[in-house]
Amino acid sequence: MSVSHYAIRGLALLWGLVALAVATVRSYANHKSSSGLTAEQYRLLRDAQHRIWSLEDEAIPGLHHNFLTLSSGLQIHYVATDGLQTAVRSLIVFLHGFPDSWYIYKRFLESTALRATDAQLVALDLPGCGGSDDLRRYGPDEMLNAVGEAIAQLKARYLTGSDRRLSCVAHDWGGFISYRIAAETVGLVDRVVAINIGYMPVMTGNSRLAIEDSRAHFAAWTRDYMKVNLAFSAWRSIAPLATQLLMSSYVFMFNLPHAVLSMIPSTTMAYLLDWCHREGHHRRGAASKTGKLLEVLLAESRASSFGPSSAEFTTREHDNKTYSPSVVKRAATSPPGDWLQRIRLYREDLASGKWNLAPTLQQYRPAPEMDEETFKCPVTAVFGLRDVAIEPRVALNGIERYFPRSTNVATGSGGHEKRVTSTASGAGASHIVRLKECGHWSLLEEPVGSGVVEKTLLWLLPQQNGTVSKGSLEDALTSDELAQHVTIETYG
Repeated sequence: MSVSHYAIRGLALLWGLVALAVATVRSYANHKSSSGLTAEQYRLLRDAQHRIWSLEDEAIPGLHHNFLTLSSGLQIHYVATDGLQTAVRSLIVFLHGFPDSWYIYKRFLESTALRATDAQLVALDLPGCGGSDDLRRYGPDEMLNAVGEAIAQLKARYLTGSDRRLSCVAHDWGGFISYRIAAETVGLVDRVVAINIGYMPVMTGNSRLAIEDSRAHFAAWTRDYMKVNLAFSAWRSIAPLATQLLMSSYVFMFNLPHAVLSMIPSTTMAYLLDWCHREGHHRRGAASKTGKLLEVLLAESRASSFGPSSAEFTTREHDNKTYSPSVVKRAATSPPGDWLQRIRLYREDLASGKWNLAPTLQQYRPAPEMDEETFKCPVTAVFGLRDVAIEPRVALNGIERYFPRSTNVATGSGGHEKRVTSTASGAGASHIVRLKECGHWSLLEEPVGSGVVEKTLLWLLPQQNGTVSKGSLEDALTSDELAQHVTIETYG
């Protein structure tokens, strides 16, 4: 390997250690102990865990706990509307990200408008999260095959008719997974709505382009130092990538050697989770909600991330199934959830490693002549531009080149040439929806983020059921108070 390779590895290690040191210092400065909870906060946590995870009760009125058993024996937990309802024509499957569980989609599962449709709504716990079993490894073969088989089983369980349709709504790591399913399978899902996540070929391409453009501008400047504008151009080209690297400090930390990670104080992970809950889940609400109400909301966020407590392991759902031993084991860690295991999502090449489809998914394999990176179904990318983890320009610039039936055109420098925006309004259209004031957990931000996701699904469902939609998605998102907060591009 080249010297530059080892230099990059060394810088990544150093950056990860710096990020770890900063997080650890902040955790102690914020007095975040491994449990981190007062007696009252712990009582609220236990109440929330019972509400969210008890298999004998409705998680939310009208919602029910269920399990899937995959061909490998892996048990996947999910929550669905209307209990054992089957024979529907529209299925929405929600996939969460880090550090969340099915509960992040509570607002949509209990939506009166969505539940008034004939769609079945299902929120999965990803393997290793919530109430689902652990995986031996969290690479593409393991995670993507598990989620793909779970989706195939849900289709068989709930959908009927020749016009049946399945849409996948996914956030963060769930979005990475859904993008890969959309690109590397045919017919497994019919649409992906990806929220605040990038597509890895787009992000790597934009990063490479930023480096090349910056290098070219800088080289030109060194030949004529009087042309200061070239130096500024070099910085403008590299700035999005530099910002992304800063935002990704925690990723470098999660990729430190295991020997280092195993020595991370539990206070550090507790601090990071608390930050996600306060500044992510309740980014808008924390300032306006104080006292008991805020503590109840934070308890729900903690319970969602931690998963079931020991008290829920004695409960059973309608088929007499309960949580498996690996879920029990996670509950005994500090903080609960076995976070050294959970961060393996970042360590084992899930986002970009080669995926070998399992035998159970071979029917969804694309034809050999199909481009393996182009999406095989329509995609709606929803992105809050105040994201603290992903730089919007790195994540979105050029993603339309990967939409179905898009024209792949490159500029002379190898950059992206934007397609002419279509006004298509049908089920085959793809979209980029930018939310001006929302952050990484945009789906939780009311009224804009959550409103956009709900209206997107309400617009989509009539399309799935074969009825005529009332206008385009642009009409649905820009006809009321959302208009000033949203921009949308449609590609058909």
